[in-house]
Amino acid sequence: MISILLNQDNLPYTISLCIVFVLGIVESLSLVIGASFLGLLDEWTPNDSNADAAGVSGLVGWLCINRLPLLIWLVLALLSFAIAGFAFNYLSLSWFNSLLPQSVSLSISLMLMALCCHFFGGKLAGFLPKNESLAVSVEDLNGCVGTLTTSKAVQGNPSEAVVKDDYMQQHYVLVEPESDGVEFPTGTQVVLLKRKGQVWSAAKLES
Repeated sequence: MISILLNQDNLPYTISLCIVFVLGIVESLSLVIGASFLGLLDEWTPNDSNADAAGVSGLVGWLCINRLPLLIWLVLALLSFAIAGFAFNYLSLSWFNSLLPQSVSLSISLMLMALCCHFFGGKLAGFLPKNESLAVSVEDLNGCVGTLTTSKAVQGNPSEAVVKDDYMQQHYVLVEPESDGVEFPTGTQVVLLKRKGQVWSAAKLES
């Protein structure tokens, strides 16, 4: 068993499991001393301006990186990567009596990891409490800038956006264009204008 885990072709997946184990220990110890490692990691989550500047806001949203605490996202990504790698190598070993070439197994595992982050990450985000500021109410978000995180928004069919208030706390709100015939694709930055029930009317942020 140990020889299989330490096999060169399985080494990336073994390392991923070890990282998950270490993250669990570090988080447990940090909670004992009263400082969550999860909270520190969240400060490194890609913010809207950095993502847009790098042109990857759509990818960040698709992978649900900005919808989950970073530690939870890392555990999900590492576990799905490791499980996929071990599973395909096990099947290859059972059927062909040899492990897959590392370049092949890595490509498959990375693709499945991305799919797991997208689908399972979206499901997890629906169950986890949203990061809402205690210092600012939803009513005070008028004029704040948000970024579309899910599907495109059109008038009458709002979509979720993440908004940061003056205290850099995140709020998840529903937004739609203020004008008919306008649509906001995923990753679009918008300015909140007026709240109607649970939905905000918004305008596209002009650079």
